[in-house]
Amino acid sequence: MNGDAAAVNDAPSGTNDCPRAAEGADLYRLDFKRFGRVTVALPLGSLIFCFFSAVIFQFDAVNETVCNVRNTIPSISAITGVTPQRYVWRVCVALHCAPRFAVGFLYWNYFMQRSCYVAGSQVAIYRWIVRLAFWVYTVENSCLVGVTYIANVENYPIHEKIFIGFMVTCILYELLNLIIFRWCHPQMISQPLIASSYKIKKVCFVLIVIFTSGLLYYFFRHRWYCEPGAFTMFSACEYGIAIVNIAFHFTAVKEFGHLSWSFGLKPNSLPHSTTNNHHKNK
Repeated sequence: MNGDAAAVNDAPSGTNDCPRAAEGADLYRLDFKRFGRVTVALPLGSLIFCFFSAVIFQFDAVNETVCNVRNTIPSISAITGVTPQRYVWRVCVALHCAPRFAVGFLYWNYFMQRSCYVAGSQVAIYRWIVRLAFWVYTVENSCLVGVTYIANVENYPIHEKIFIGFMVTCILYELLNLIIFRWCHPQMISQPLIASSYKIKKVCFVLIVIFTSGLLYYFFRHRWYCEPGAFTMFSACEYGIAIVNIAFHFTAVKEFGHLSWSFGLKPNSLPHSTTNNHHKNK
């Protein structure tokens, strides 16, 4: 009896079925709800860490303004522009943005599949808006990376332009998402989770418009008149925008909470040598 035959005979019962059982099986499954919570926790947790650590240990450094007026709430750029907060923020945003690109493709496919719920005469414009929303979302996410890694203290003109791009695409994407979402869910009243998600999206959109208006108002009051407290209010609006934006994107958990990311072997994807040995030993 050769070594291969002995190995087969000595193997426990059922071992011959192992390669066949592995085909198509999931090696790892990640629940989308857990995925969403972790993705949201990265920027939110790092923002909270940067704020409190900077205010407690570097208060004067992060509250310094060009006008030399009193400021009590530092901007996000200030608390993420000092060390070691800069490194924590950059790492967390990098880990956060990579999954967000994947969610962009998820929304693309989801909205395209739901074009069957759109009136035939409107499908072409609907799909065009879905494509536009996808690219606006991608630019928004890219701007977030850019504004994170190009700090205002390193290159303020570029940082400012990227920040403006982020703000414009952020508001535009939320508006497009609301339009598309309502358009492809005509029977929303019979879907409680979808209706709840849509309601949260609307509240977030209204809030982000309010915070953005306040941010612009106080920014120019600070730039033109150097009013005490103007930059404090600007920073408060900036934090409001960040938190509301995170909440808006977190609504994806309501739409895709029943899904999961799966990693495994495709059927008939095992190496030929393994399959041949399996049949030979039989």
